[in-house]
Amino acid sequence: MSIENRSQTRAPSIGMRALRTDDLPQVLALQASVYPSSLLESGQVLASKISFVPAGWTSLAACDGDTLCAYALGYPWRSNLQPSWNRPLALQQDCDVLYLHDVAVSRAYAGRGIANALVSQLMRQGQQFGLSRAILIAVEGAQRYWSRLGFVAIPAASTDPAFGDDAVLMQRELTLPGAV
Repeated sequence: MSIENRSQTRAPSIGMRALRTDDLPQVLALQASVYPSSLLESGQVLASKISFVPAGWTSLAACDGDTLCAYALGYPWRSNLQPSWNRPLALQQDCDVLYLHDVAVSRAYAGRGIANALVSQLMRQGQQFGLSRAILIAVEGAQRYWSRLGFVAIPAASTDPAFGDDAVLMQRELTLPGAV
């Protein structure tokens, strides 16, 4: 996941709104600018992950005017299902966790706290949906970033090989007090 450098602490002056399927061209361009080709998902898959969510749920976009500068894809999920990469999402029933699927920030907007703001909002949304825990799969060396936000590795947890050899399944209680 592309996560900004947290050494800068300027407050973002970026607007946050619901991520929509008409954002897909910008989402795909942003994804291609921050991820290796092995971690790119198709437009069809991303559209399903934006659309097939419970009523009232939304993934998030951070925009500077008409420019998408970051996004966060997250949705209610069942903890007994293995998250998979680049496969269309089907609406799930009996969800018990928030799955943070993807957070990407344009390099031009890195260091402004945008990723933290998006993640915080998704976590609040998860609490409002009655979820008590969030899970994610840290890729591309992002485990340290997620650890700073209170996530811990789940011992002996396996991940879909498509996430890469260094992928780590992590979790965090949504009720954990702190900065996120």
